[in-house]
Amino acid sequence: MRGGEGASRAPVLQLTNCRILRGRRLLREDLWVREGRILDPEKLFFEERLLADQRRDCGGCILAPGFIDVQINGGFGVDFSQATEDVGSGVALVAQRILSHGVTSFCPTLVTSPPEVYHKVLPQIPVKSGGPLTWTRTALGCRGAGLRGVNGSPVLGE
Repeated sequence: MRGGEGASRAPVLQLTNCRILRGRRLLREDLWVREGRILDPEKLFFEERLLADQRRDCGGCILAPGFIDVQINGGFGVDFSQATEDVGSGVALVAQRILSHGVTSFCPTLVTSPPEVYHKVLPQIPVKSGGPLTWTRTALGCRGAGLRGVNGSPVLGE
C-alpha cells in the first residue's frame, strides 16, 4: 500500500525471519530498508502509511554489519601468492579466522608475482557465492598513466 504526502516513492523492502544484532544481543525482528537506508517501521506505517513493496524471508539468518576487505594477500600464516597445491584450503582458513575481526567478505589477492604464479594460483581460488552476486576468479586491474609495477611493462601488458 503506497500513500502519505511527500513520502519517498522508492520501493520499501521488508526482510523477515531474521535475527538482528542490537547492542550485544540477537533479536528476532524484521528489517525495513529503502534506498539502502534502514527505516523505523512504526514511522513508516503510522506517518507515511506505507507497507513493504517487497518481502524477503531471511530463513533465520543473522543480519549484522561487517567489513569487506577488497584486497587481502593472505593472513594467519597463509600467503595467497605461494604457488602450493592447496591454495583453496588456505583461503578457507583465512575466511574462517577473519570473521573474529569483523570482516564478513573479502577478495583474495596476489602480490606482484611472475606470470606462472598467477596461472597456477588463480584457478585454485574457490569461487564463492554469498548472495545475489556470484564472485569469480578474475585478475583485475586499472590502467593509470602507463604501466607500472615491479614486473615491468612486458608482464603487466599480458
